[in-house]
Amino acid sequence: MSGYVKINIKKSQAGGAAGASEGKDSEIVMWDWNDVKNAPGRDSKKIVMPGQFLFNTNKYAIKIDATSSTIDLARSSEGEEDNISFTTLPQFRHPGSSLELEEFLQNWTGRPIGLAVRVGGCDGGEAFYRVYGTKCKPLSLMFESQNNNDGTSDLIKFQQFAKSNLLPGRYYGTFTFDEAEVVAQDAATPDVLAGSGEYQLQDNTVATAITGLANPVHGGVYTLIGSGGANASTIAAAEANFFLLGGVDWTADAGARITLKAYEHTEGSFIFLEQARSA
Repeated sequence: MSGYVKINIKKSQAGGAAGASEGKDSEIVMWDWNDVKNAPGRDSKKIVMPGQFLFNTNKYAIKIDATSSTIDLARSSEGEEDNISFTTLPQFRHPGSSLELEEFLQNWTGRPIGLAVRVGGCDGGEAFYRVYGTKCKPLSLMFESQNNNDGTSDLIKFQQFAKSNLLPGRYYGTFTFDEAEVVAQDAATPDVLAGSGEYQLQDNTVATAITGLANPVHGGVYTLIGSGGANASTIAAAEANFFLLGGVDWTADAGARITLKAYEHTEGSFIFLEQARSA
């Protein structure tokens, strides 16, 4: 239990019923662990996952829609006195029986899967992903189909055949999908109106220093992806709107990434805290 200091556990002070259903995003994030170049580890308390997910070239995560009320993120422990392990088997229903779903079920069965569900943001709290499975102890896809007079859907379930000594992690970063939002050339304040996620910078026509982000929201997490080129964008550690780790400038070299979290310190005014970066 290195790094963990014993504290009292009290009810949430966020208001409302502490035991009410947790708000969950209906888009479930999934990836094949073989496509992951680097995954964030755990901090000393073994839940929070600092850093960011990096995928191999031309590889990415996918999203699958779930019926919100069916998302089940149960957890339990099992075992004998000296070999207790955790069981965390997420499941959800996907409506209909499209060709895309059937191809997904066919081609993802047997893969080593990671899964993440974004929670918290819908309830006014701090949003994060609950992350299930690891590269060494992945999830496996299972499913049960319904196609009768009552309806058509699939219960998408996951099994973790290798027992784990870790609960699902809390990840505050972003994921790589098939396409990132493209930022306009020469943008000193890249527009992040599309929300938390990845934003691809372009090679600029002139030297461009980023001084902020346009249309952020409090708690939003934004990853800028470098373009490289003669006029790659930069963020200076001295820029008042940014707090960069170690006070180190960032240059948008080709493939470089920086993940920033937005905080609204006064109405309409934001600062951006670096969460992680990679070359």
